[in-house]
Amino acid sequence: MSACAHAGLVDRGREIFDGMERRFGIWPGDEHYGCLVDLLGRAGRLEEVVREMPVEPSAIVYRSLLGACRRHNDSEMGERMIADLLRLEPEHGGNYVLQSNMYADANRWNDVGRVRKAMKEKGIDKTPGLSLVELDGALHEFVMGDRTHPCSKEIYAMLDEMGRRLHEAGYRPKTKGVLFDMEEEDKEDALSYHNERLAIAFALVASDSSAPIRITKNLRVCADCRSTIKLISSIYISKRDPHERSKQVSSL
Repeated sequence: MSACAHAGLVDRGREIFDGMERRFGIWPGDEHYGCLVDLLGRAGRLEEVVREMPVEPSAIVYRSLLGACRRHNDSEMGERMIADLLRLEPEHGGNYVLQSNMYADANRWNDVGRVRKAMKEKGIDKTPGLSLVELDGALHEFVMGDRTHPCSKEIYAMLDEMGRRLHEAGYRPKTKGVLFDMEEEDKEDALSYHNERLAIAFALVASDSSAPIRITKNLRVCADCRSTIKLISSIYISKRDPHERSKQVSSL
């Protein structure tokens, strides 16, 4: 079902879901309904999911629905989903982040401020995003805008070089993913200091040029970094000595 969702095979995915009980005696659980939400949500068929749920959706399913609402800019349904989600899990920090992000997508910055104020008053913390890269048996951890690493000076010099090469290659920042009310130029700067880019810059500076770079994250990669990582890999493969093995970048 997950493969069908990513391949756009909605009818085939529905066929698999509908045949679970009949053919295999498997009752759909939260994970299966989560897949169904992703399958139909990518196709914009959100109301169909809600109608067919035999019981009230779980928090997992509501979060999947919210992701689909953001993808299709369905703020009206998103408002309903977030209200139910907060009713089920009033202390879950990730739910408030989803709500804040939904308002930011719609440029409703007053509502974004209201949600963040509510989080602060309730003592609810957001899980910080971080990236890890292993080098010579040691793990190096980075958060956004991190300047605590001993190689910070070299890392930021490499970030500047990466930025120049990216723009020369035609890179255009996807600033919609920066969910703060700031100028466009500031949004571009914020993207360039994301933790996965810091980890990549460190690996380019400190690792053997023949070694693959693998970044591990605790949260999802944003859309801009996902496309940028592919471009960085392409740039640093083509720019290196042809006698060297290619350096490839991947994010886990």
